[in-house]
Amino acid sequence: MKLRPATIDDAQLLLDWRNEPLTRAMSVNTEPVGWEIHLKWLSARLARSEPGLYICENDGSLCGMVRIDDDEISYIVDVNFRGKGLATKMLVLARHHFGPKRAKVKRGNEASAKAATAAGHTVEYIKD
Repeated sequence: MKLRPATIDDAQLLLDWRNEPLTRAMSVNTEPVGWEIHLKWLSARLARSEPGLYICENDGSLCGMVRIDDDEISYIVDVNFRGKGLATKMLVLARHHFGPKRAKVKRGNEASAKAATAAGHTVEYIKD
């Protein structure tokens, strides 16, 4: 498993992951994101000196995304790879590269909280 920096070529993939129904339900903002807004956000993000946006590859397959914002970590696992322990592996890899972070998790999303804790990150529960 490896993390690679996201590029503008990942725009559609990242938008698809972001708009997947369960991902939206577990996000702070549960509304779908449109293409133009996403592209504007991604372009600005990638223009930063340290974008903190990574694509996770496992055995050649793109399986998720990790985003680092200061002391906070966010992540998405592709729907086709969920339930296989990849979230914990992604988060361990991120901790190895960036140190322990804070993961904001909605109450009831125990799988995410468990993965973040197992990977050595701190869980902060947020309101639904």
